[in-house]
Amino acid sequence: MAQRTPLGRRNRKDDDDDAFRVSYPPVTGGAPLGLRTAAMGCAASVVAIVLLAGVIGLIVGGWQRFGRPAVETASLEPDDDGLVAPGTGSVGNANTGSTDPALDPLADMRRRYIPGPHVRLEGMVPGNRVLGGMTPGTRLPRPGDSPWIVLGAAYDTANAPSSSLAMAPSCAHAPTEPVGRPLDVVPGSPSQASVLARDGSGGTDVTEYLVSFDGYRGHFVLPARVMTEFGSVAAPGSDGATVRFTMGAAIRPDGSAIAPGVPFPGTLRIAARDSTGHVSPYVTRPLNLLGLGTGDVEVTLAMSVPTDLDLYVSDPSGSTVYYGNTTLGSGGHLDLDANAACSGNMGVNSEHIFWPAGRAPAGTYNVRVAHYESCVRGAPIDYRVTVRACGETTVLTGRFTGMGNGASCMGAAGDPNWCQDVVRFTIPPCS
Repeated sequence: MAQRTPLGRRNRKDDDDDAFRVSYPPVTGGAPLGLRTAAMGCAASVVAIVLLAGVIGLIVGGWQRFGRPAVETASLEPDDDGLVAPGTGSVGNANTGSTDPALDPLADMRRRYIPGPHVRLEGMVPGNRVLGGMTPGTRLPRPGDSPWIVLGAAYDTANAPSSSLAMAPSCAHAPTEPVGRPLDVVPGSPSQASVLARDGSGGTDVTEYLVSFDGYRGHFVLPARVMTEFGSVAAPGSDGATVRFTMGAAIRPDGSAIAPGVPFPGTLRIAARDSTGHVSPYVTRPLNLLGLGTGDVEVTLAMSVPTDLDLYVSDPSGSTVYYGNTTLGSGGHLDLDANAACSGNMGVNSEHIFWPAGRAPAGTYNVRVAHYESCVRGAPIDYRVTVRACGETTVLTGRFTGMGNGASCMGAAGDPNWCQDVVRFTIPPCS
């Protein structure tokens, strides 16, 4: 097996309508003049109404098709539960089949981002949207309020409500949550935590979740059933909820930047509120807040358990940045390598590669993940890759089983048990 050297971290979005005037020729013979004039007047009125309706229809149709900003014309298809299925939402005039990115940026992203055969596309956010701003009525924090984003939630500057003293709902971590270890948070890359809840009477009438972060101003109110850019928060009650969150920037509670090299500790708090307004006790989860490099292209790998997965990203020239080649001439740089050979930088279960602003070349990039060595005796490992490129965000998930393989994942992906193609994406020059 090749020797690995643990890598440290470095620092791193109307006119008034004119009346129709009709002149009639002189009438000779036939019906009485008054009746004929009235009849012709009625006919003219009908013609005028039809013409006016047609003009209005053209104006309204043109506005619906071309006038409204794409971000306000989302066409979302509900699933059987009344929620919008991930990846089915379209932006702009998608039903026309247009490939104009200005009309349908989400379809344009699907054309340029090609997932590998062993991964699942979790969601996409075009560059004309703000991460976390998909849900109607969502209020995001303003600069200076909080750096946090909770997908699908509305932000409130007030402190989070206290737990109820009587008839309080219950809220607990989902059984699969590894609550004993901190959860990594890389700015712009969604992390997630799952909980189970019951209302104050032991039923499933939970209506929303309250989310806060120790030391940071305000809290977030997350509906118990809402679709976000990367999947549903559903469902209420004992079926549980998945809370997806991230930071807009690596900022401490005092407003200073999180320095590179050492994770800054944080705490996530989640409570359930039922239809009576009662609030459960809060469950907590420790966080590792990571200050990493930022730029036009960022790729983040997050793994479900502490093990040795490796991130490979090839630039348009074919050069690859990974643990064995940490810096490219094009600007690509690996600034976080986790669990190297199951001994180095253990407990930080993320890897990160970025191209600084102005350095990422236009063209096609390829992302792979390798299962170098199992640090968990061959147990299944779930991973998530977040690609942020030129303001766009794409999230994909995959899984490995077995003991891994220390061979290189540089060429075409081989055995999917240890080397998987995650996504190939093409970008124009980033502005």
